[in-house]
Amino acid sequence: SSDLLSLAVLDALSARSARVRTRRELAPGLHTHGIRDASGSYCEKRNNCCPGRVDSCTVPYLDTICYCDLFCNRTVSDCCPDFWEYCLGIEPPFPAPIKEVCHRNGQKYPTGVTYRNNCNLCTCAVNGKWECEHHVCLVNEHIINAVNGGNYGWRAGNYSQFWGMTLDEGIRYRLGTSKPPTSVMNMNELHVKLGENEVLPASFNAAHKWPGMIHEPLDQGNCAGSWAFSTAAVASDRISIHSMGHMTPALSP
Repeated sequence: SSDLLSLAVLDALSARSARVRTRRELAPGLHTHGIRDASGSYCEKRNNCCPGRVDSCTVPYLDTICYCDLFCNRTVSDCCPDFWEYCLGIEPPFPAPIKEVCHRNGQKYPTGVTYRNNCNLCTCAVNGKWECEHHVCLVNEHIINAVNGGNYGWRAGNYSQFWGMTLDEGIRYRLGTSKPPTSVMNMNELHVKLGENEVLPASFNAAHKWPGMIHEPLDQGNCAGSWAFSTAAVASDRISIHSMGHMTPALSP
């Protein structure tokens, strides 16, 4: 009988040793070099902590998956970053987080994530702080608000096609001008003496004076040739006016 018992024990041990280990058991631990995205919401987002071993108790985690079952809390851990705090109410038994996270609008972002603040690119740094460029932007909200808050007779607007451009890009691509020479800078205004019966109007609108003969302003885009567009526009209007509206060409810059 003792021989039969020994054979039974040997068979049991042999069967146990022959059991195939699952892929999960063979996989390396997730946190051997510290917990990535330690502040992320995983088990809490799943709103479930599974008892025992439940291989389907998973949540997507960066480029793999993590687990929220008690089996994950073993020597080779594949637990989600918030498993210990959310499911067990304790601190995680692993090194401090590899990277801090950045906060924006109530959301958390890992290192390397970027976003644009108008014309400046902001990047989440390793220290958990946003590091932004410091370009002067073509559209400035503070200037818009200051103009619209005053009584200047006109209102400033946020033109979406200019949003995200730097002031330098606006000057190079939109103005296309060079600094005038000294002789031009030193020019004085002309003084004209009006006749006794001549009176300048309080306002003047060419579209009202010559209806149907004045063209809409052209959009030069990023052509950097404002001088060409303005010249072509004036020439188009003059042809229409002199021909009494019989010729209304839109000349190309």
